[in-house]
Amino acid sequence: MSTPTLPAETLSVVIPAHNEEAYIGPCLDALVAQGDDIHEIIVVDNNSTDRTAAVVEAYADAHPKIRLLPERAAGVAHARNAGFRAARGDVLGRVDADTRVTPGWARAVLDYLSTDGAHVGGVTGLNQPYDSPVRGLKAWWFGRHLRKGAIGGGRLITNLHGANMAIRKSAWHRVEPLVSTDAELHEDLDLALCLTSVDVKLAQLSDMNVDVSPRRALTPPSKFGEYIECGIKTFERHGVMTPERRKALRLHWWWHILVFAVYRPYDPAKGRYSVRQLFSPAPSRVLPVGTNTATHVA
Repeated sequence: MSTPTLPAETLSVVIPAHNEEAYIGPCLDALVAQGDDIHEIIVVDNNSTDRTAAVVEAYADAHPKIRLLPERAAGVAHARNAGFRAARGDVLGRVDADTRVTPGWARAVLDYLSTDGAHVGGVTGLNQPYDSPVRGLKAWWFGRHLRKGAIGGGRLITNLHGANMAIRKSAWHRVEPLVSTDAELHEDLDLALCLTSVDVKLAQLSDMNVDVSPRRALTPPSKFGEYIECGIKTFERHGVMTPERRKALRLHWWWHILVFAVYRPYDPAKGRYSVRQLFSPAPSRVLPVGTNTATHVA
């Protein structure tokens, strides 16, 4: 019997988490299902006040590759940094607590970085919303643009999606002194801009797919403006804000008004729209904008 070939590189996955007891279980289930393609899974508990830590500890008892790491400094960037520093893998994956990686996600990362992407330092993929009234429409859009070569395919890009990304540990060591922990910046965009500033190439893969919660769509437009301001501040920190980017970010706010209107009356538990849902309290997603007393996880 032949000995199975081990991957040339090992993959650690880091999950920053703050009050995610409702989401972290399915996230871990999907990662564990990747098998030996993931070397370790690190959940960084960033001051949770719910049962997040207890849920993770129960998973860790059943799956030794899972470990819980506390981080007291509030903010997703602090949690991510703590996880990356503790990780033992050659490649550092990063997903959100509400991310559900799809089958073959880890293998897509490792295969690409060891073949066509040997010159690439970081990768990100595509995402689909679950519990969403527009999942089918977004799948159609993705399919159309994949066929055109406008997305995926290993094309070089300049950004990373924090809910679905991985970088080489060697690339992290180059930018660790450069990344910001300012809670009023987008930590994933800041990381990507730091990487590109030292000539680390980033690529978008077609098969590095995840399902994500659409809960940010329920953020009221008045609060979503703060999210847009975070993007502006991040580009300004790196001196790469342009009139075109500023216009695109403003258009993103107007687009969010439409998205909010589509999602607000949708009941994900029943899979349909309802008047009752429209007038029920909206569970707004916590945005990555900081205060001195609260933790914000993207």
